[in-house]
Amino acid sequence: MKDIKAIFQFLAGYISLVSLSLVCHVLMAIFTIISIPLVIPFFHFLFSTTPELAERPDSVMDVIGWLEYYFVELINNHGSQKALVITCIFLSATFFFKNLFRYLAMHFMIPVRSSIVNDLRENLYDSYMSLSVSAMNEQKRGDLLARITSDVQEVEWSILRFVQTIFKAPIIVLGSVFLMLSIHKGLTLFVFVLMLFTLLVIGTLSKTLKKSSLDLQNTLAGLTSTVDETLDGSMVLKVFRVAKEWKQKFGSLNAQHKQIYDRVTRRQEMSSPVSEFLGVTVVVVLLWYGAQLVFEAKLKPEAFFAFIFAFYHVIEPLKSFSTAFYNIKKGSASLERIQSYSGLDSDLDNGLEEDEGLPFVFEQELVFDKVSFSYGDRKILDEVSFKIRKGEKIALVGNSGAGKSTIIGLLLKNIKAQSGKILIDNKPIESINRQSLYKNLGLVTQTPFLYNDTIRANVTLGRKGVSASDLNESLRLVNAEEFIQNQPHGIETTIGDRGEQLSGGEKQRITIARALLENPPLLIFDEPTSSLDPASEHKVSTAILSAMEDRTAIIIAHRLYTIKSADRILFLSNGKIAESGSHQELIESQGHYTSYVNLQAL
Repeated sequence: MKDIKAIFQFLAGYISLVSLSLVCHVLMAIFTIISIPLVIPFFHFLFSTTPELAERPDSVMDVIGWLEYYFVELINNHGSQKALVITCIFLSATFFFKNLFRYLAMHFMIPVRSSIVNDLRENLYDSYMSLSVSAMNEQKRGDLLARITSDVQEVEWSILRFVQTIFKAPIIVLGSVFLMLSIHKGLTLFVFVLMLFTLLVIGTLSKTLKKSSLDLQNTLAGLTSTVDETLDGSMVLKVFRVAKEWKQKFGSLNAQHKQIYDRVTRRQEMSSPVSEFLGVTVVVVLLWYGAQLVFEAKLKPEAFFAFIFAFYHVIEPLKSFSTAFYNIKKGSASLERIQSYSGLDSDLDNGLEEDEGLPFVFEQELVFDKVSFSYGDRKILDEVSFKIRKGEKIALVGNSGAGKSTIIGLLLKNIKAQSGKILIDNKPIESINRQSLYKNLGLVTQTPFLYNDTIRANVTLGRKGVSASDLNESLRLVNAEEFIQNQPHGIETTIGDRGEQLSGGEKQRITIARALLENPPLLIFDEPTSSLDPASEHKVSTAILSAMEDRTAIIIAHRLYTIKSADRILFLSNGKIAESGSHQELIESQGHYTSYVNLQAL
């Protein structure tokens, strides 16, 4: 019931289309029910049992009596031949309108289904975008892809089709049952006792389907993740000769998926034949019992045929309903996986997205005042304090795990300090609007983020209102003009997946140009040259030095070329600032920094 309620919440936004579809389903059901007793006149003609005189029924509930009354009136007024033609025309018109409204019901529901799928994907994508960095890093990329593709599609196929079934099936079933009761109450009661047993069997078969379907979607996500990781690290896997082990890993996951898929699909496919067999069994018993009533003259033959026809219109909707019930168990597992992202750690949950925060323009200084941060029991920063004045270039140096990237994460508001204060122009960083903060800084990461589009698109990242002069100036500052001119289509050249058509240094210069595009007063460089060869490092370092002119900059780097140009170097060790000063001052002090530099000279 909870699953159905969740779907109806999605339908609320499309109430007009859903209402039109519902009206068409009702009309289709009405014409379906009207067509059922129209078989009686044909059997009258076939068996020459047309009553010569029919009395006007006393009750409006006596459907068969009213039908026979009007049928006799039709024959008396127009003759048998013309009455047969009129009956045929009326029956054809009934089926025409039945199928017309059937199509219209689907016509109105199709955009509802596609819109809900569209909304699910957009909501899920928004959830991905709002995830905190730590929560995103904890997720498998393949699992994220599986949820937005196969899980959403499963909702469309399984649950939304169930919605259509519950619109039309109850009306047809109720109308058919009404006709059956008007023909013979005892026979109707007998049939429904048999059908109750059928429903109990179907309910038992579907009991574990939802859990199995959830396992199926999880194994598919695991498969997708493994393929994604294989494509990312194919060269590494080959070099380290572990392709066999990864094939075995994939084969194990694939076999597990196959096993669960077979179990789920067999159980799902069992619904139709089991329900059909049980339905046929009920019909056979019905034929036997109904024949006894006909032999005993308690039921007319033509009325018994109409009863069977009405019963068929009960069985078919119930059969589709049972299939839809299986499907909703399968689809609700996918919906559960989709909705599970609402409980994950997000920027909003952590108070890291303040839409009404203070506007911000960096004008004076950035201050860390006794800031501490821990990952579990491991202390990364221990009451770290320092100040960066506007226009100052600061380098953060230290061994891996010293806390350099944690300082950047705190400044970007990806994480929150557990104690201490971070002030920007005397404003607590928590009170500053995140979007306003980001407009004042440019970020260059260790691994360039590039995608399969043009150089222009990779620099702008879709930002609006970028002028050609600003774009050209940012590329000029990083000395990117030369290699861009050598590209087949210049700045409009598509650089391939992850920028594979560019060298490492060219990729990094593109990302530095991206950081400079909006002329931010504060630049952050998070180890931008760590993975480059010396020649590329020199070019990128030159671009960094050019970019830092007249700006405040924070640099995390291991190579001396960039570090030496900093106004001040902060050497971090064991979560504290062990030393602070210029390159020359720290060399002369013969402390931690000197040892660090000497290690690089070896």
